[in-house]
Amino acid sequence: MICTWKSASQCLKVFKSIQHTNSMVNIAFSDSGLEIMSMDSSKTSLVRLRLTPAYFEQYKCDRPMIFGIFTETLSNVLQKAKQNTVTWKATNDTALTIVISDKDFKTEVTLRSIDIEDDQLAIPELEDDVSFTIPTSVLKDWVDKVLMTKADVAFDITNQQFQCSSESIEVGEIKHIEPIGGERVQLVAFKQDVNIALSFRSTRSLAVFAAAGGDTCFVGFSNAQPSRIRVNLEGDSTLCLFVAPKIIED
Repeated sequence: MICTWKSASQCLKVFKSIQHTNSMVNIAFSDSGLEIMSMDSSKTSLVRLRLTPAYFEQYKCDRPMIFGIFTETLSNVLQKAKQNTVTWKATNDTALTIVISDKDFKTEVTLRSIDIEDDQLAIPELEDDVSFTIPTSVLKDWVDKVLMTKADVAFDITNQQFQCSSESIEVGEIKHIEPIGGERVQLVAFKQDVNIALSFRSTRSLAVFAAAGGDTCFVGFSNAQPSRIRVNLEGDSTLCLFVAPKIIED
């Protein structure tokens, strides 16, 4: 297996996002590309990364390979690349070698594959109760505001209005209200109103994952199913995060 990334900085963005939710992941390679599907340790969020061969400068994988990798270690290595060329290669499943190169030098870091017991997951096609597209800068703005409370966030969404709010003893209440269908938020689909709460960490993760992609992202909220964010990368490649709602006791 060998693959060369088109952008070292974009590679780092993707894996820094995954590091935010998952301390370790299985990275699977096949002739159809690179894939990660992994739950976090609390079993409240799930990451799905799909990168097609066209996403890379070059990509070749003659047989399926899976590498268990610590995401912090991987991100630390990728931070050393800066604007250099980054190539991943392997001859077997025991180790993944990351090559950082330029015209005059080459640095190789070989990461031993670790054994990660990951359940084989199958994600059904979700039908969001409310979904929309939004600029990533707007999503970050929402999250930065409401998370000043450092508390869970309530989402109350109709086909015409988005509202998120949070409160704490130290800060009080923060509420953000914005029309859907206005200048910034475009409705994709609507089944019913949504009234849920997401944890502080899950809400923050939405903004972190949004920053890994382009200028806009897709967000879907549901009452009984996981809510999700999908970041479209180059071509058909995508980075998705699914987060479970908080269970509110009566």
